[in-house]
Amino acid sequence: MLVRPHHRVPIRRALLAVVVASPLLLGACGGGGGSSSNDVTKTVTNGSIDINAYDPYHFDVKTIDAPAGPLNVTLHEKGQSEHTFTVPDLKFEIKVTASQPQQSGTITLVAGHTYSFKCSFDGHAAAGMTGKIVVTG
Repeated sequence: MLVRPHHRVPIRRALLAVVVASPLLLGACGGGGGSSSNDVTKTVTNGSIDINAYDPYHFDVKTIDAPAGPLNVTLHEKGQSEHTFTVPDLKFEIKVTASQPQQSGTITLVAGHTYSFKCSFDGHAAAGMTGKIVVTG
């Protein structure tokens, strides 16, 4: 007859608990996809919006809610890399650098449209520097 030592059962249970809990712990630490603290919506006030560009590559906003008409965009460099705020459909781009950390420009938004924006430097959009402008009435 085979007799198993009793100390192995608690070890196996502990290992099983670690294996089962690992994906949950990694998800809680932001170690995967899903939403993040950068999934922020900003609403345009008085026809203007300020957007911050950070390293590693992200904007402080993912969705901009804006009324139709002119929108003054001010981009602020909050890191050391060069960044752009580019709206391809409107052929609009402003660029910031460490030596020129703030730039502004104005675009005209059409009611009912949604525009994509991104940083146009290689790899920045792929790393998450993207978002959308949702235009109301």
